[in-house]
Amino acid sequence: MKTRIHYKVEAKYWRREVPNIHDESLDILPTKFDIAETVTKFENESPILVRKAAFNHYSSIIDVLYNGLGKQRSTDAQARIDLQFYFDSGNAIELGGKGKKFKSSPDYDKCIEVYLIVQNLFDNIEENYLIHGVRYLDYPDRLDAGIEESLEGLIEEFLYYKENTNLNIEKLKFKAVDGNKTLILKTPFDWE
Repeated sequence: MKTRIHYKVEAKYWRREVPNIHDESLDILPTKFDIAETVTKFENESPILVRKAAFNHYSSIIDVLYNGLGKQRSTDAQARIDLQFYFDSGNAIELGGKGKKFKSSPDYDKCIEVYLIVQNLFDNIEENYLIHGVRYLDYPDRLDAGIEESLEGLIEEFLYYKENTNLNIEKLKFKAVDGNKTLILKTPFDWE
């Protein structure tokens, strides 16, 4: 099976502070013009070059958003908290009872994410794997479930590189969520 590896960066976030849609005294509702939404694909014969370009693009979006906050970016973990300004419209409704609270929110699709795309050239099927991102968090003090999905995508990415390229790649060995040691490609972010 012949495969081709490329990447994409998807971004969807609020451009400005959004009015509370549950406030009956307001007659201003958010519109599609209040949302920034982009999908940028990175393709090249060298998957490692497009991977680097995708991460650079992702970082440039994060930097622009931080500039809008008037802050300097510090860590990836802190970005998950700071950038909620762009992901959380404040229009979620908390549901559930004691100990089992959850939110219903119009913001679950707000994120900036990097995807590995593996294309099977024989039957033209594409598989997308999330390998990094920041997104809306309904409860910032809880574990971001997207982190585990990203780690799973990074493990898949490593396996595709190992099986389909003969590139000399920089690897990172760390203890995965299940406690086992695993290998991933080195990223610009501290996964440990």
